[in-house]
Amino acid sequence: MTSWTAVDEELARWTGLGRRCPLWLRDDDAVAAGPQLDGLLTRSTQAGIPLGLAVIPADAEPSLAEALAGHGRVTPLVHGWSHTDHAAPGRKKCEFGPERPPEVRQAEAERGLSTLRGLFGDRLLPLFVPPWNRIAADMPARLSASGYRAVSAFGPSPAPGDGIAWINTHLDLIDWRGSRSAVPLDALLDQLCRELRDRREGRRIPAEPIGLLTHHRVHDAAIWDLLDRLLDRLSGHPALEWPDVGSLG
Repeated sequence: MTSWTAVDEELARWTGLGRRCPLWLRDDDAVAAGPQLDGLLTRSTQAGIPLGLAVIPADAEPSLAEALAGHGRVTPLVHGWSHTDHAAPGRKKCEFGPERPPEVRQAEAERGLSTLRGLFGDRLLPLFVPPWNRIAADMPARLSASGYRAVSAFGPSPAPGDGIAWINTHLDLIDWRGSRSAVPLDALLDQLCRELRDRREGRRIPAEPIGLLTHHRVHDAAIWDLLDRLLDRLSGHPALEWPDVGSLG
């Protein structure tokens, strides 16, 4: 069982070495303005941290661009095309998996990029967030050929290749396989300690940011509370930094 004391001790080691660990926040499934989005924007603004907002192109509404107009540190990202599961029966959900022809997948990725550029202009970062954090092995090269600079999934980031960078997330605040509410705080802090320690001891790609993952549209009070507690302790810590999302890709 890991507590905030263990996290603080690990961060003190970073401070003692004169190092700072980068973090970033990615939120998925954005489509429109609304109270849940307002809650997320308020929290990121109050914490003074940037936000990467993964937007579903097929469902994106003009109200979303309007809601982000006054939030300069929010960077829209491309979240697949329509967040539709095309996996074979019995396989894990996936929109851009090997079940469909590669040309079809590439065309949808290009359509997503074009659609959101039309909505957000140059503000859009050409970073592809695959729904359910899964893509076929040939997709990174096809994404690079389509104008994308980076991919963000979940778990340790692969080494750069196929002309594209990886900027993954590592800490999911939602217990998808259980309560579908907040994950236990102790479990999340234990994972945070491991991510910090692995970077300090050189078992991760140098300077790979630790990514927090949220889904504002399904947050209940417990998930919001968990996010609040994390941002309260991590957003201003001297051993941590929150680079602009645009600089990551």
